[in-house]
Amino acid sequence: MLIMVVGGVLSLLSPIEKFMWAMIVLFILNFMFGLLSAIVNKEGWSTKKAMWFFGYCAIFFVTCASLFVIGHFMGQPDEAQAVVKCICFLAVYIFSVNIVRNWRSVLVKGTAWYKFVDLLYYVLTMEVIEKLPMVRRWQEAGLDGTAGKSKKFSRKVEKGSDRL
Repeated sequence: MLIMVVGGVLSLLSPIEKFMWAMIVLFILNFMFGLLSAIVNKEGWSTKKAMWFFGYCAIFFVTCASLFVIGHFMGQPDEAQAVVKCICFLAVYIFSVNIVRNWRSVLVKGTAWYKFVDLLYYVLTMEVIEKLPMVRRWQEAGLDGTAGKSKKFSRKVEKGSDRL
């Protein structure tokens, strides 16, 4: 009985199977580059950090699968697949930046490889932001956790508005 249920669920998720495999590869690369960076920079192994990573990966997969299943049952499987595709492309961008940043931290400054990876990191972090105003506003508002909050965002929060 359990095998039939699992088989049915996997059959239902087959349209997004390639996206999920791509995300598994991406998350493994992210984990490996993060671990390599921690070893080279003498941070060592952190079980807690690794468990958080695997927990977040599980949340990502459950979210994508849930969105697809809900869209499928609402009679919109193509739109649900498109939503999962968009989420996966956003994840590819964000995790690629993280992978390149970790890769750069491993390399010796001034070498050709460091310059190449540094340029790649610059292009990923700056040029994409210039082309996507939504990403630029997200970073300017401080929602990514790396930038300070903009005045516009701070004023709205202070007034108690829950919309940006």
